[in-house]
Amino acid sequence: MNIRLNLCVLCILAMSVNCSSESPIEEGERGRINTVGRLLPEDAAPLSRQVFRYMFREPSTLDISVAAYDADGTYFAFERLLLLDENNELSPAAADRWESSDDGTVWTFHMRHGAKWSDGRPVTALDFEYSFRRMLDPASGNIYAFLYYVIKNSRAYNQGEIKDIEQVGIRAIDEETFQIETEGPCPYLPYIVSFITSSPVPRWQVEKFGRKWTEPENCVSNFTYKLAEWRVGLDMTFALDPYYNGPHKALLEKIVVKFISSQRPGTLPYENGEVDAYDLDPLDYARVKKEDALHAQIFRMQEFTTWYIFFKTEQAPFNDLRVRQAIAHAIDREALCATVLNELAVPAYSMLPPGFPGYTGDRLKDLQAYNPAQARQLLAEAGFPGGRGFPRTDLWLRVADTSINKVAGEALQAMLKETLGIEINILYQQRKIYNDNLFQWQIPMGMLVFAYDYPDPSNMLGLLWRSQPKGYARHDWNNTTFNDLLDRANTEMGDERYTLYAQAERILAEEAAAVFLFHPIVTELRKPYIRGIKRDREGRYVPLVSIQTVNFTDLYIADN
Repeated sequence: MNIRLNLCVLCILAMSVNCSSESPIEEGERGRINTVGRLLPEDAAPLSRQVFRYMFREPSTLDISVAAYDADGTYFAFERLLLLDENNELSPAAADRWESSDDGTVWTFHMRHGAKWSDGRPVTALDFEYSFRRMLDPASGNIYAFLYYVIKNSRAYNQGEIKDIEQVGIRAIDEETFQIETEGPCPYLPYIVSFITSSPVPRWQVEKFGRKWTEPENCVSNFTYKLAEWRVGLDMTFALDPYYNGPHKALLEKIVVKFISSQRPGTLPYENGEVDAYDLDPLDYARVKKEDALHAQIFRMQEFTTWYIFFKTEQAPFNDLRVRQAIAHAIDREALCATVLNELAVPAYSMLPPGFPGYTGDRLKDLQAYNPAQARQLLAEAGFPGGRGFPRTDLWLRVADTSINKVAGEALQAMLKETLGIEINILYQQRKIYNDNLFQWQIPMGMLVFAYDYPDPSNMLGLLWRSQPKGYARHDWNNTTFNDLLDRANTEMGDERYTLYAQAERILAEEAAAVFLFHPIVTELRKPYIRGIKRDREGRYVPLVSIQTVNFTDLYIADN
């Protein structure tokens, strides 16, 4: 009897201790708990107002794993194995841990327990096996497949040299373990699986609906948001997914992407309260920075992005190195950035931007520095003194890349006419036409932008400039020494790899495979009531929405 009483007392005491150790939700906090169970800060507006609105071009699909250039701008619905945080550091996502073999050729990812798709089905390693194999299937038409060529036999499979997918180094060991085997040591493989094109897809929906699987009534996703509505030509709404159990639960109830056409609307939608943030172009910025009320809402951040001119180097006149070098030395980048772009960029003399791992641009400046006399001499040596005899050439620009495209393109046209006497005609093309011709090497001379996919030189140097067959790479430039340096650097596990990348980038600049123009500075208008904006370890604000890093999870709308 006494024993039973003592046991009862001990149980009651234990229950009391357990209850007191928890942090019970206070009555006043219940109204601040969102759909996925996160408690909003005390200054947050009611849940009904937790909606963030911004502008981007309308995608044609959300199938970003095989249609990267058609699905960009919507990064909220698919969780990769790993993600990059605001410091560009890897963080667990669909996989909660990972490791590599000692030689860096086998990478194993352990799936997060209890993860679910938005239809309630479990997320497993089999989903990633199917998705990664689909990315490499030649039938998918994935123009970003070359990102995964480090995977064993992936290049041969994607280019049709082998037919058996089982020979490719992608496999689910079991439902909770996913494994990738690479061609050689690959220190940056975790970065690749963190990129947006490494998003998983729901096999059952893909096989049932084909290309229409991402339409609202068919779309199944696995991240903190799911597609709630898609009004063609107007906007797209993402809402919190209550099935998501991962470490990246967001605060905002909804994110609305309002579609922007090829004709940018300027700041009027922002000033009218139709959107909560807006990316400024040079013309917008010139006006906004003079207005006190708006000037206080400007945020500026440099990003790892490079604008450059490229050439069809296998065809005259651009098969002559002197012609390419003449163009490189004829461009006044300081004036371009300060005057034409209204300080929305810094001059570029290398592919890798300042602050990017392996950056050596300060040592390469002389190779493409503005030097009109040298530019004219090189062009004369190539047989075109004063521009005489130089064929009139089209400079291809991609429509709707931002108005930076237009103002910079027109400035370059004028600079080349003034310094070299050559006539350049600007040719605007829609994105699909531009991209199709780009990969078929049909553009004689073009201006293009490349934003980093992940923070490693293998991306901005290797992915873009390591030669591949026509149809599998952007550019036709081919240099065997450059290729060899890249291949060695990509499989080097130590810091020596950065020395190899630096040597390769010097060749890229010397050969003027690209004429580097500028690195843009992201300049956003942000409403004062947007809170929870992340900063990096240096205290710098980061972009609200990014293709590389997940910055939006702590955003919320304040009640003030």
